[in-house]
Amino acid sequence: MSAAQQQALVLGFICLSAAFMLTAVLALTRVSKFGIFAVANFLLGAALFGTQVVFGFSGWRSEILAASVVELPAVFLISWVCLAQVGGGPNRPSSSPSEPVVRRPWLRGVLGWAPVALLVSWAFAVLVGLAWPSPAMQPYASAPVQFVLFKWPISISQTVYAGLAAAVFAMAAMSRSSAPVLRLRNGAFSISMVSLALVGGESALIAGVRWWVAGQRRREIIDSLLVFETIIAVVCFAFLVFGLTLRYTPVVAAAVLRKVHTGWLPARERLESSVWQAVAGGRTRGVARVTYRVEEAARLAELPQSDTERAVAAIQLIAVMRASSTKGGGVTPDAARELYDMEKEILRDDVLGPKIQAFLRRRADTRNSQSLYAAPLEDALKAALDLTDTHKGEADARARPLWFHLVAVASADAGLIDKGDLWKRFGNGSESSAATEVYRTAKGRLRSQVFGGP
Repeated sequence: MSAAQQQALVLGFICLSAAFMLTAVLALTRVSKFGIFAVANFLLGAALFGTQVVFGFSGWRSEILAASVVELPAVFLISWVCLAQVGGGPNRPSSSPSEPVVRRPWLRGVLGWAPVALLVSWAFAVLVGLAWPSPAMQPYASAPVQFVLFKWPISISQTVYAGLAAAVFAMAAMSRSSAPVLRLRNGAFSISMVSLALVGGESALIAGVRWWVAGQRRREIIDSLLVFETIIAVVCFAFLVFGLTLRYTPVVAAAVLRKVHTGWLPARERLESSVWQAVAGGRTRGVARVTYRVEEAARLAELPQSDTERAVAAIQLIAVMRASSTKGGGVTPDAARELYDMEKEILRDDVLGPKIQAFLRRRADTRNSQSLYAAPLEDALKAALDLTDTHKGEADARARPLWFHLVAVASADAGLIDKGDLWKRFGNGSESSAATEVYRTAKGRLRSQVFGGP
C-alpha cells in the first residue's frame, strides 16, 4: 500500500466515523436538511477515499481525476455554508442573512458567489491537470510546476471561502445579543471552518514543497504536514458534529418574527418617514403650532411624559393620514390600521414586546427626535384611527383619558377633524370639558408669550 493509499485510508475512516456520529446525533435530536447533507457529504468522502485505497489509480491522468474528485465534498460543504450565511442556502431558502453579513454588504456579495467561484476553480484545476498531467497521488514524489498550477487554484479558493465563513461565524459568536447556546454553536462552526481553511492551506503548501524542496528534507516536511492534516481533519469534523448537536428553540414564535421582519419594520419605517416629511418638512400646516399647545396643555394638566408623547404622536399621525387622503401617497388610514393591528400583536408578545420597546426608546434617545419614535405607537395609532374614523357610531367618551381629549380638541383646532362630528361622537363629558379648558389656557399663554404679554 502506497503512502497516498495510507493517507486516503486514514481520511476515509475519519469521514466514515463522522458520518456515523452525525447520524446518531440526528436520531436523538431534530433532523435538519444541513445535517442530512453533512452525513451524505461525509459518506461521499469516505466512498471516494475508499475507491482510492482499493484501486490505487495508475497513470498521471487517472491520478489527476482521482485527486480532483476527492476535493468535491469540501467544495460542496463550503458552498452550502456560505449560501446559508447570506440567507440563500437550500437549508433555509427564505431566511435572512446572518447579522455580520447584513452589516457588511460586500461580504454578502462575496459569500454569495462562493459556489460559482469554488466550482470554477475546481474545473480550472481539472483542465490544467488533464492538459499537463503530473503525479497527483504520490505525496513524496518530486512534482513539476504544472502540479502547483493544478493544486493551488482549488486549495487557495477553499482556504479563502472557508476562512470567510469562519470569520462570519466568529463575529456571530461574539455578538452579545445572541443566546448563549447560539454563541457556542457559532463558535464551534467557526473552529470547524478554520480547520477546513487550514486543510486547504496545508494542501497548497504540500504542492509547493513537492515542487521546490528536494531530497530527504522534502519527505520529512511532507510527513509532518500529513500528520497535521489528519489532526486538523479530526478537529474539523468533531466541532462540526458538536455544533449540530446544539439545538436552539427561540422563545418567540417564528410567525411573529417573520411578521416583524417582513411587515412591521417596513411599515413603521414608512410611517416615520411620512411623518418626518409631512410634519418636520412643513407639508402639513399648523401641526407644529398645535403640537406646542398640546405640550403646554399637558404640562399645565400635569400629565405624565408618556401621555404627552402619545398625544403629540397621535396629532402627527392624524395630520399624515389626512394629508395622504387628500394628496395621495404617504400613509393612508387603511395602512395605519394594518400597522396598528401588527403593533398590537407584536407588542403583546411577552419576550419580543419589551425588547422592541426598549430598542425604540434607545433609538429615540440617540436620535433626539420627536415623540413618534418612542415606543409604543399602539395607543397613539388607536387614538388617531378613532378620531379619523367617521363611520363609527358614538364613542364612549368616559372611557377616554385626558390626553386623548387633548388630541381631539387640538386636531379640531388645526382643522384636521370636524368640530361638529367631534361634539356628536364624544359629547361634553368632564374629561372633554377639562381638555378644552386646559387647551384654551395653554393657547392663550403661548400667544401672550409671542406678543410680549404677561
